[in-house]
Amino acid sequence: MSLYRVSPIPIDHIEIFRQQTSPPSIPSSPTYGIDAPLGLIASLWSAPLYLYATLSGKFQVWEALLHDIVKDIDLSEPCLDCGCGRGMVLLMLARLKKELISNGVRTSTLPVYGIDIFNSFDQTSNSSLSTCQNAASTELLEYIILHTGTFLDLPFADDSFCLVTSSLAIHNVSNKEEKQGAIRECARVTKPGGWLLIVDLKGSVALYENTLRELGWHSIERKWAGMKMMYGMWPCEVLKGSKPLRTT
Repeated sequence: MSLYRVSPIPIDHIEIFRQQTSPPSIPSSPTYGIDAPLGLIASLWSAPLYLYATLSGKFQVWEALLHDIVKDIDLSEPCLDCGCGRGMVLLMLARLKKELISNGVRTSTLPVYGIDIFNSFDQTSNSSLSTCQNAASTELLEYIILHTGTFLDLPFADDSFCLVTSSLAIHNVSNKEEKQGAIRECARVTKPGGWLLIVDLKGSVALYENTLRELGWHSIERKWAGMKMMYGMWPCEVLKGSKPLRTT
């Protein structure tokens, strides 16, 4: 059964990258740039907090979150990272999938999908090529499918993914209605019994939580992400929720 609800299927940047006879250079390790450079400038005296969050803190927060949530899902099933940027969370999930194989837990695993509009305003040097290069540098290409697209209109079928993630992305859409629409799309493509895991700026996350409750989701938890994700004076929050199983 196809995970897509559109035809033709969107271009997979990873597959194009792999097929190139003279591929671009591959870095020795992944690089992720800086989140929202204008935000860094606006943070003024609290810029050190901002730099710590974007260069180190967010990685630690997400490693801990994924380590915790994979206990509740079958990681061999497809996952989706919305607003994946240069691939921080995308590559973490791909690495976990690769470990299933290398540790002998599974003989095969379905990929993690990433989707982004690849706007460099939101992350320096954000592009599909940068994400492909990062995946290649960590030998994770075969575990990833990468599309250009918006989380306001995901190309995927209902109930496709055991885990949908998003990091510092949904707040970038222009208004309240679009933020709610993005959450509804993320919820739509999550499997019953699957999980949605979001980290975003405080002020937006309460809206996401209310939207999930309106959709009838349960096991919803919203909490402060901690000092590791302080973008200057802007704290982040974590939202975690499980899509209800259908009843007959």
